[in-house]
Amino acid sequence: MSANILLVDDSPTVRNILKIYLMNLKMGFVEAEDATRALQLLRLVPVKLVIADINMPGMDGITFVKQVRTSPMLAAVRDVPVILLTGERGGDLRQRGVEAGANSFINKPVSHNDLTETVRKLLAQN
Repeated sequence: MSANILLVDDSPTVRNILKIYLMNLKMGFVEAEDATRALQLLRLVPVKLVIADINMPGMDGITFVKQVRTSPMLAAVRDVPVILLTGERGGDLRQRGVEAGANSFINKPVSHNDLTETVRKLLAQN
């Protein structure tokens, strides 16, 4: 079973940047342009980590994390680490993300070092 990182962002450019930054991890990537598709993929594809934008059309990243953590249909991936991408620096948004079950946050624009360090740390913990 291959290890995958699920990338969830409505921007293909952001997803491509994430893949470029993380390609040295020698993992596969699964992509979704919205949270609804990401929830479907989590039931179908083995995933070791999720990186999702906090601001997406339809379901936002916080609601997405709540679904991952509480849905009976996603019990197999309930503990998979989730990183939320955000351009907002406000503490309230991050607090709501933590309460929903997010493991970490990465600021947009994404820094190569911040992303790779955070991903490696979370993968090592699981």
